[in-house]
Amino acid sequence: MLNRVARGLYHLGDLAQVAGAQLRGDAGYQISAVAPLDTASSEDLAFYQDPHLRSLLKASKAGAVVITPQDAEDFVGNCLLTDNPYAAFARIMQYIYPQGTLQPGLHHTAQLARDAQVDPGARVDAYVQIESGAVIAAGVWLEAGTFIGAGVTVGRGSHLYPGVKIYAGCKLGVDCIFHAGAVIGADGFGFAEADGRFLKIPQVGRVLIGNGVEIGANSCIDRGALADTVIEDGVKIDNLVQIGHNVQIGAHTVIAGQTGIAGSTRVGRHCRIGGQVGIAGHIEIADGCVIAGQSAVTHSLRRPGVYSGVIPAQEVNRWRRIVARLNGLDVLFRRVQRIGREVGQDLSTNGEPSDRE
Repeated sequence: MLNRVARGLYHLGDLAQVAGAQLRGDAGYQISAVAPLDTASSEDLAFYQDPHLRSLLKASKAGAVVITPQDAEDFVGNCLLTDNPYAAFARIMQYIYPQGTLQPGLHHTAQLARDAQVDPGARVDAYVQIESGAVIAAGVWLEAGTFIGAGVTVGRGSHLYPGVKIYAGCKLGVDCIFHAGAVIGADGFGFAEADGRFLKIPQVGRVLIGNGVEIGANSCIDRGALADTVIEDGVKIDNLVQIGHNVQIGAHTVIAGQTGIAGSTRVGRHCRIGGQVGIAGHIEIADGCVIAGQSAVTHSLRRPGVYSGVIPAQEVNRWRRIVARLNGLDVLFRRVQRIGREVGQDLSTNGEPSDRE
């Protein structure tokens, strides 16, 4: 992203229109910046959505707060009322801190292949290397030390931070962001065992990345072995995420840091995957799944829902016995409840209400 600088003073009436919110208070009241609830002054705008911060809301000195109508009862000052304060606050932030104007140009230390195509409206910084047949569209910013492999396409308006590496043949969509150290298109982890050694399987697929995708710092997306690895439009990937070869990530899915997805897995659209999640290979995750942080996903999740669960590693045969018994606990619990009802006693010990399904 380009450097963002606040532009001055803003009337609450204007900010309400930007956010699509209803104003409660003085439309002419002026805001100069945004700030957290606990440090905001009378010139700052804050937002409230987390009920754990209710005490901070009541004590806040913010000039105005972006908040739901229900929670606004706890704040006596100006309010921008909306059912989605976080999204409204994001729109206001974009308005107050707009992107600067890209200054096109080609640094004298950049190295371009003769047949590389770089639009005059792109910016190429120091020590960038662009290989044969690459195409760089207008509005692209390649920061220092970025490597663009042979035949790579970088779509209009995309921003590659310092040290990003894009291997040969990969395709990047428009308005994407790749943070420092991201590696796109490295070989997938493919080896065949023979005579006590591992033979490398050439990885001849590509990585195809849609529009509006953001990839965090030092994240890696491997190229496909035969078919392509595909990241669809609007996907947001945090820092230090590993995406294996032939994985497909559906549109507008978000993936938090240190998650690893093994090869050939398909993740649906609009999924939310927490940090440090491990997802096995060759499985499918349905659209709209939410996977809590540190979960281990070892089988397909074919229905949307919220999933969680991780148990420390065990010796494999013991682990299999434990899993088999865990899967039978619900049946056993129902039997105990039924016996308890027959003898007129509550034999359950966990305090949960009886399940009469």
